[in-house]
Formats: sequence, C-alpha cells, structure tokens
Amino acid sequence: MLDVSNVALVFLTAVLSSAVTGGLGPSLYACVASILAFNYFFLNPLYTFSIADPENIVALFFFAVVAVIASNLTARVRAQAVTARLRAKTTEDLYGFSRKLAGVVTMDDLLWATAHQIAAMLKVHVVLLLPDGGTVSVRAGYPPEDELREADLAAAVWAWENNRPAGRGSDTLPGAKWLFLPLRTGRGPVGVVGIDTDTARTGKPGALLTPDQRRLLDALTDQAALAIERVTLAEDVDRARLAAETERLRSALLTSISHDLRTPLASILGSATSLTAYGAGMDEASRRDLAATIQEEAERLNRFIANLLDMTRLESGAIRPRTGPVDLAETVGSALGRAGRILAGHRVDVDLAADLPMLDADDVLFEQVLFNLLDNAAKYAPTGSLIQVGASREGGRVRIEVRDEGDGIPAADVERIFDKFYRVQAQDRQRAGTGLGLAICRGFVEAMGGTIAAGNRKDRSGAVFTLTMPAAAALPSLEEEVTP
Repeated sequence: MLDVSNVALVFLTAVLSSAVTGGLGPSLYACVASILAFNYFFLNPLYTFSIADPENIVALFFFAVVAVIASNLTARVRAQAVTARLRAKTTEDLYGFSRKLAGVVTMDDLLWATAHQIAAMLKVHVVLLLPDGGTVSVRAGYPPEDELREADLAAAVWAWENNRPAGRGSDTLPGAKWLFLPLRTGRGPVGVVGIDTDTARTGKPGALLTPDQRRLLDALTDQAALAIERVTLAEDVDRARLAAETERLRSALLTSISHDLRTPLASILGSATSLTAYGAGMDEASRRDLAATIQEEAERLNRFIANLLDMTRLESGAIRPRTGPVDLAETVGSALGRAGRILAGHRVDVDLAADLPMLDADDVLFEQVLFNLLDNAAKYAPTGSLIQVGASREGGRVRIEVRDEGDGIPAADVERIFDKFYRVQAQDRQRAGTGLGLAICRGFVEAMGGTIAAGNRKDRSGAVFTLTMPAAAALPSLEEEVTP
C-alpha cells in the first residue's frame, strides 16, 4: 500500500496536469478537490474531514501551498505558450496578407481581400470607404454591406475629413453603431475602414476591441493603406500615360490632316483649276503634265487615307489574315508594279534565292507590307540610288530584306521607327507621309506570324528592313497525288 506522502505526490501530479491542460481555474479547482480527497480518504480518522495528528495538518498545509504555487506557475507558462502561438499565427497571417496585397493589381480585388482579412482575423463586420467626389462612399464590405445608417455615414465622413477615429467607442459621434478609423499613409488619408464588433448583429452593443486586437487592426489597416496608395498611384500613372499618348496621337493626326492630306489636295485643286481656267490655251504637253500631277497627287492622297484606315482596322482587331501559300516572286513583282511611279527615280535590284519555298501568308496584306517598305525606301534614299530586295531560306522560314542607300536610321530612332505617327528627321527636314506605313507593316507581319526589324547596313550607309515569314507546308507532288 502506498505511503501517505506518495499519495500526496499523486494528487500534486493531478493538480499540475489540470494546470497544463486547463489553465489556472481548473488547476485551483483540482487543488481544492485534492486537499479534501487527501484528507477524507487517507488521513486519520478516515472518511471524515477531521485531522487527528497535528503533523498531518502541517503536511496538508504545505501540500496546499505547493499545489497552488505549482499550478499558478504552470498555468502562467501555459498562458505564455498559448500567447506565443497566437502571436506566431498572427505574424504568419500578417505576412500572408502582405504577400496577397503585393500581388493585387486592381482596386476591387484589394478592397475585398482587405475586408475579408480584417473580418477573419478580428471576427468583426467590416466596411471600406474610399474618396468619391469630396466625400467617401462604401466600396467593399465583409459580409457585403449595401448601405450605412445616416449616423454611421456621418461618422465615416467626419473620420475622413478630420483624419481621426469616429463612431462607437471614440470621442466623436459615439452613438454610431460602427467604429470608423482613417486609413493613413505618409501622404495623408486614403480611405476609411469601419468595424462593427457586434458580430451577431442583434442591435445590442458588442464588446470593444482589446488592446491586442486594436494593435492588430492598426497593422492590417497600415498595410491596406499602403496597398491602396500603390494601386491609386499606378492608376494615376496609367491615366497620365494614356492621356499623354492620346494627346501625342491627336497632335500627330492633326499634323497629318493639316499638312500631309492638305498638300496633295492643294496640288489637285491647283492643277484642276488651271485646266479649267486655262486649258483651252495650253498645249497638249502642258495639259498632260497637269493631268499627271492630278493623278499622282490623288494616288498619294489615296495612300495616306488607306494607311489611316489600315491602322484603324489593326487597332480595332478587324483584320483577320487569310493565310495560304504565297509565291514571293509574284508578290514582289506586284508590289514593284504598284510602286512604279514612286520608284521611277531609283534603281531597283531584286535577288531572290532559287530554292525559296512558298510563304504561309495573306497575299494582300503581304503585298501591302512590301509596298510600304518600298515607299519608305524611296522617301529616304536619294534620287538615282539603288534599292535592293533580297530573300533567302532559313530553315522553316524565309528571310526577306529591303535595303536602300539613304542616310540610315539614327540610333535614337531604331526602337521607335515602328511607332504610330513617328517619322525620322533626315537632314533637318521632315519627309512627307503620315508616319503610319512602318507601324502598319509591323501589325500586318505579326498578324501573319512573322517578324520585322529595322537596322542599318554594314557595308555602306543606308537602312535595311528584315522580314522573317513562315514557309508554307510543302504541297504533295503530282506523283504522290496519283499514287493509290
């Protein structure tokens, strides 16, 4: 049979177990129960709460002291361990929240993630309000909130305008149901967050946030405020960039309309007026010259308008290439025929390899690409210079080059030469044109699965434009077609 002192150790172990598993309250309850059970079952006289031996009184007293001290210390260690785990979990959640915010690019996703995170970590209802025409309006909530009461909305507006907390539990408008806190960054407030701690939504006031919960809410709102500012600044930058690009394109388009389109119209009008007023007194050669001028300027005007329409079709996605086998030699010949008047003052050399396969392209779009490149070469190369068109096979693709003997492309313009309405300055003068020809070339070529690049010649001065186009699948031979 166990000695009485050993029995006391068994009861002490039970008290410590209660402190580890349940905390201070259960351990104190176990301590009192152990003292009573120890006295009733193991100290003489048995089965009574009387104590006959004075030594047992001392032992029971020190047992109680040791049990209380041990249970208190054990419960404190347990509470610290629980707190440490909770703080680690909170830190992990905050880190996950910061990573989530770093990957958000739209304001709606950011607000929803913030509202959900605050509601999940603090067990509260959340609304987020952002600036809207000099005041603030609800942009997100969890659970979703359609509207706020007038008193709550007034508290939110006051918190936004004064950059201070307002609503329930604060010094301002404490009768509001919600507590509103401004979302602040170094640049000032960017919004307002509202919380309702009555999660049951019964209309009864719920418990206010504890200091730890308030610190956690501050950490969450600080991260959210920085993310909101980042997204807002990114949207502002995008709007400014878009506005600048729109203004640049508008100015370029107005320049094209006011100069490049009016110039051929003025020539046509002047020639037609001369024919009408003085045609009867002119010789045949003069009338033919005026008629040729009208035709040439009309064709030039038609090219400008066609480029504008092609660019509009490209940007709207209306162009759908109808690719199929295309004979490069035939397409080059057709493009040279169209550009006959433009190339009249230049020498043209065509060098196509003998083993070229058919191209997998849209013959109409590809001919327009070659025509634009020849037109560009004629503009920037001096009269009488040589324009070369060459092609060779590179694996499953065909490489086409258009070379001229002009001044070449300035290094600063190589990256921008395919931009809309961009024209290279050459010898302090601007070449005629809308600045759309090369942009259209790039759009057409990429739509057909090819690539286009610009550079300068290495053997002499001049520009070179390089196209790489996919080769069409080999067609079956006649013998293969008739073989059963």
